[in-house]
Amino acid sequence: MTAGNGPVCISVINMKGGVGKTTIAALLGRYASRVLGLKVLAIDLDPQANLSQAFMGERYRQFLSDQDPSIVELFNDVRLPVSKSPSPTVLDVCEIVVGGTRLGGPNLQLVPSRFDFSDRLIKSIDTDRTVLDKLIADHFQDKDIVLIDCAPTESILTRIAYHASRHVLVPVRPEYFATIGFPLLHESLENFKRENRGHAIDVAGVVINNWSYHYSGNEGGPERHTSIEEIRREAKKNGWHVFETELPYSRGFPKMMRGDLSYSGDAPLYREFAKEFFNRLGIGKKR
Repeated sequence: MTAGNGPVCISVINMKGGVGKTTIAALLGRYASRVLGLKVLAIDLDPQANLSQAFMGERYRQFLSDQDPSIVELFNDVRLPVSKSPSPTVLDVCEIVVGGTRLGGPNLQLVPSRFDFSDRLIKSIDTDRTVLDKLIADHFQDKDIVLIDCAPTESILTRIAYHASRHVLVPVRPEYFATIGFPLLHESLENFKRENRGHAIDVAGVVINNWSYHYSGNEGGPERHTSIEEIRREAKKNGWHVFETELPYSRGFPKMMRGDLSYSGDAPLYREFAKEFFNRLGIGKKR
């Protein structure tokens, strides 16, 4: 990484829900900011706001109570009237960014989401698909990494994420119908590339996640092995890399997402994946 090139922008996405996208986005953000010392911006592009809750913890309730601006206001390009502000006001981008002590460290910042995000988008007929491009280009060129947590559906939000991203990371859980979202994601990306020929975007890889969640013992049982074979076969069809490091379920991960490192659980394997991921993208040290 060389100064002046701007951040590496990565979308974490799978068209199938429940695969651990938010957990992986949060853990990669923590690792990059704390271990590598990089400046990280996380963007919560999911109306469920799971990444916001993961990073902010109990502070998220206060965030909602205070009616602080979020990604909703970014798409509206204005602060709408709330109880403490009786009229629309000009949006200052700094107002939508949460960081510092509220996220447990100086190198990590978040653009949070709210549950009414999808309602606002549905009502908008002229949503700017390049809104995140412009946000990053105009205000966050000092960052090293931008991580975008995406909703598990093909929608305008997917296209918005693509427009802002250089790479896509695909988490998948080894279970029955594990690859059901692969064809849709492949088609979605190929369509985007055809429509935006000057935009370089690729799948950085597929990470196998949460593999022991439904099973006893660390081997995961025959279904895990069958599913992993299917994952590797389907990924190969699309020309997608599959990371060697697999992430088992760990009770320590939710705590680590919030910045609590007191219980590591199977965290050593998570760190091995983080190393493998950032090395693959050529991101290994603070620039």
